[in-house]
Amino acid sequence: MNIIAQTPRLLIREFTIDDEHLLLELDADERLTRYVKKRTPQESKQVFKDTLKEYRSQSGLGRWGIFNVADNDFIGVCILNYSESDKNSIELGYRLHLKYWGSGIATELAQALVFYGLNEVGVKEICAVTHPDNAASQRVLSKAGFERHGRAFWYGEDLPLFKVGRAG
Repeated sequence: MNIIAQTPRLLIREFTIDDEHLLLELDADERLTRYVKKRTPQESKQVFKDTLKEYRSQSGLGRWGIFNVADNDFIGVCILNYSESDKNSIELGYRLHLKYWGSGIATELAQALVFYGLNEVGVKEICAVTHPDNAASQRVLSKAGFERHGRAFWYGEDLPLFKVGRAG
């Protein structure tokens, strides 16, 4: 298991084969997919299988699990990878279990992924989109250093686009 980043509260790591149920449960919770593409259980299983396969590329990019450092509780999933909607853009995304909403975890996570992407992987710019009504995620992105850059037609919708890049 490869650790991507760690903060005082979060361990961001590659999924293992035994973690499949974690992603399936997250994808099945309709409260957590309100602003993102919904998947069938079969689609979720394929995403998980593809995720494990992508780790072999060792690109430094991917989809990872987020775990609580204190008790190893599964917090959610995050990505820092080429966007499905724009293959030239590196996209940051995340979904957290409801009990972690409003605790600053999303901001801590986004900041850690921005640092990792820009400084360890060496990408020049990271993008993110949110549903227009998802003000909480827009605030998270702002706190993590993202700036609004108009709109983008991603995932079949016209969405607010945010970007952050290396200074200088």
